[in-house]
Amino acid sequence: MNISLETRPGVKHSKRVWNWALAAALALAAFGWVYYYEPLQTGAYSSYWNDKITDAITLLAVFAAAGLSLNLTRHYAPSEPPRRVWATFTLGWWAWAASESLGFIYDYFYWYKSYPDYTVPEITVMDAFWLLGYFFFGLSLYHQFRLIYRAKGGQKIAAYLLFIAAILLAAFGLTRWALDAGLGSGNTWEGMYLGILYPVLDLLEGAAALWLFFLFGLGYLGRPWWGLILFAFADGIATFFWLGGYNWVSDQAYYTLDLLANLIYLAGYALTALALLAAHEHIERGITAETQNAPQP
Repeated sequence: MNISLETRPGVKHSKRVWNWALAAALALAAFGWVYYYEPLQTGAYSSYWNDKITDAITLLAVFAAAGLSLNLTRHYAPSEPPRRVWATFTLGWWAWAASESLGFIYDYFYWYKSYPDYTVPEITVMDAFWLLGYFFFGLSLYHQFRLIYRAKGGQKIAAYLLFIAAILLAAFGLTRWALDAGLGSGNTWEGMYLGILYPVLDLLEGAAALWLFFLFGLGYLGRPWWGLILFAFADGIATFFWLGGYNWVSDQAYYTLDLLANLIYLAGYALTALALLAAHEHIERGITAETQNAPQP
């Protein structure tokens, strides 16, 4: 299928998109209420079960984003350049869906089954899937920019891998600096490195997604990237606290910012899913219009 890069919205969203947008808003409200007030009181396990409610909402959102991304990818034939963009984008969401699912399982064994202790290993299989997701998102962004700027000379994946190596080295340097500054006390060197690497990746991919926002404007195929911008903000707040920022703010400010970070995080998944649904319907309308306007035999 040859779909034009001109993707600015020309018609209003369908009723289905608005209904799902309303459902997403209600899910965000429910998430915030449960996260902040912990209404489910079941004795010693109250925090666990309230946490699982919010985790279930998050899982619904991430699997919606992953499934709808796969749906959008199927609009393109394997030989079409945009296929590489959306296929790698989809792999990123499925990797993060796997990580979110593993978090649900880890909590059962390291929180529920080991109560009152709650000691999750500093580095887990979840981290492998988080990093795999970042890798595929970055590769998707790489393919997207090459497509926009009509880059020639093959895919040159080696250039992307060199860029990844530079990021890893930069994170190494920042880890050394953070340890020398006494930040992130109580963490191993490996845990500190991952804790630094995540916000570095968030910043770079969020900035690239913001760049696409300015390039695409409000175009349908530019909106799915907006979720990465929200993740950069949410993880930025989380990293601030992880580095000891909770010692620099009042308790009320801490709880407010913590709630805000988690709401933005969930909104990243929800916004991505809604944007992918809208893009899918936009393409479907184009296919229908082409079919109706085709000359009859």
